Amino acid sequence: MLLQADRPHYSPKARKRTQRGAKLHWNAVTPDYLTKSFAQARDDSKADEELPTGERPTFHEIRALGAWLYEQQNFPMEYIQALLGHADEKMTKHYQEGHGDKTIEYVEVGAELAF
Repeated sequence: MLLQADRPHYSPKARKRTQRGAKLHWNAVTPDYLTKSFAQARDDSKADEELPTGERPTFHEIRALGAWLYEQQNFPMEYIQALLGHADEKMTKHYQEGHGDKTIEYVEVGAELAF
């Protein structure tokens, strides 16, 4: 029986120089991986295709909006902090800056589905 410990360590044979320098370990993700992946999925979904590329919401904008919505529903700051995975309340408050006194404008839309 071949055990995991008996298998040779896998490492890809061909990587670009930029890939080698961007990560500490070959299978680590780069710091901007989630941001780029979100943008790719958002653009592939065509959800915001009517907006110019630079005006489409980013991962962090959507995340900050979610935190702000929890705050508007009077969830405790400790709960929001835990939800965002922040180590301290100062970071959570910094993340929520700029969402303060905005009013929400609702737009009535139709699903336009054919049944």
